[in-house]
Amino acid sequence: MLKKLLASVGIGKAKVDAILLSDSLQAGQSFQVKVEIQGGEVEQQIQGLAFAIMARAKTTVSTAEHDREVERSMVLQEWWQDLDMTVQAGETLSKTFTLDLHPEVPASELAGRGIAKIWLETGIDIKNGIDGSDKDPLVILPSPTQLAVLNYISQSGYRLFKSDIEKGQVKAPGFVSHLPCYQEYEFKPDSFSLFGVREIEVTFVDNGAETGVLLEIDRAFKGDGYKSVSIPNHCTTVDAIKPYIGQILG
Repeated sequence: MLKKLLASVGIGKAKVDAILLSDSLQAGQSFQVKVEIQGGEVEQQIQGLAFAIMARAKTTVSTAEHDREVERSMVLQEWWQDLDMTVQAGETLSKTFTLDLHPEVPASELAGRGIAKIWLETGIDIKNGIDGSDKDPLVILPSPTQLAVLNYISQSGYRLFKSDIEKGQVKAPGFVSHLPCYQEYEFKPDSFSLFGVREIEVTFVDNGAETGVLLEIDRAFKGDGYKSVSIPNHCTTVDAIKPYIGQILG
């Protein structure tokens, strides 16, 4: 009776540890995760595992006084895996799962620099117990097409100022995003020009076959202007994407 009571309130419960089998990932690709379940002080029934790709994203909160921007954790993708298995006290069980990243999942690293907080959260569902969970940071790199666009802009006299993940949806002629948030790269010109571009913001929407590119260009005395183009994902070099982006940047 005491052991059943301990299990029901989550004392001495099983723990879960997710181990990523790849050092870096790319949106739209599959990846493997090995899950180790460590039994606690009592026998427990494991009903299933939950996986979620999480990100810290900016969102606007409105109050009576003003609007303010805050960062919140958001679910980008989630999966459920039925298990219906029993883990004995002190026992370690392991299983390997293959998960597919959505092609629109933002990048977390660019040129060795962290640009966003994205992680895999793994939860364990224990019958009559309290869920345990594990969080593992993800290194997600831009796709070759995205990287070629970013490199072209950098080589055109602009430097990457920052990158944010923002809550919302991207809509442009020819493409629309599906995740609850999107990533925005902000570039500033290397040199000041009184009548030139003051800022370029770039957003990608990858559907697997091609990448939609939305550019918001802030020009002095002209305000913001939006331009969009879709680039086939077989274009993976600066020279290959130049005909698409060059005509926009002028």
